[in-house]
Amino acid sequence: MKSEIVLSAHQPNFLPYLGFFDKMLQSDIFVIRDEVLYIKKEYHNRNRIRINSHDNLKDPQSKWISVPVIDPKDYIMHAKIKKNAKQKNKFWNESLLHEIEVSYHNAPYFKKFFPELEKILHNLDESLLFLNIKIIKFFNEVFEIKTKIILASELGLKPKNYQKSDASEDIAKICNVLKATTYLSGAGGRSYLNLEPFEKRAIKVEFQDYEHPIYKQHLPGFLPFMAAIDALFCVGKMPEIEENIIQVGANIN
Repeated sequence: MKSEIVLSAHQPNFLPYLGFFDKMLQSDIFVIRDEVLYIKKEYHNRNRIRINSHDNLKDPQSKWISVPVIDPKDYIMHAKIKKNAKQKNKFWNESLLHEIEVSYHNAPYFKKFFPELEKILHNLDESLLFLNIKIIKFFNEVFEIKTKIILASELGLKPKNYQKSDASEDIAKICNVLKATTYLSGAGGRSYLNLEPFEKRAIKVEFQDYEHPIYKQHLPGFLPFMAAIDALFCVGKMPEIEENIIQVGANIN
């Protein structure tokens, strides 16, 4: 039996960025925090893709693509998609797929991976959570990530509907129930995480210091922290820092 069990957690974001999957790769267990409050203008229902600009080298640009959601003022797991919402005279999912296709149709791996994304976005139910999980599982398959995924709501540690609670205590309880010996937090945890609940349970806390890889995008220049489809369509896999597909500061054409 493995002596150290590393657990990390994250909200179920829409089309997550590469750092989301990097944290998952470093973990034995990845907990999807579907029992935290849905927050407007976070990444739960939106993310960014790279678009053409007037000067791609000096001023690379991105745009938001989003899923229309009825704000539940409750946990993320209760967020419902506005299935019949329209954007630019199209159903929102058709419009979103069109935006992705316009931006990435010339990318080397677009034709290989776009059909599966298209299938996911054409077969919708009302749950934002279920949509995001389907997308996350799609990326895990392509990126060959075998980490065990657990929904926090299935652990039964919180009430069925939102009540304010202590974030550090909540995470420490999750680690304890799943017998994790180490909690891997995002870098932002340094500013808010209270270590006392972890120390009380003899759980070590480490922080992810994510260094974004530089790879050849479909446009000149480079813009980091895009939705992971950017890397998928451009290089066909999860880029790694060790191979740094393009040297930092290089003239990317």
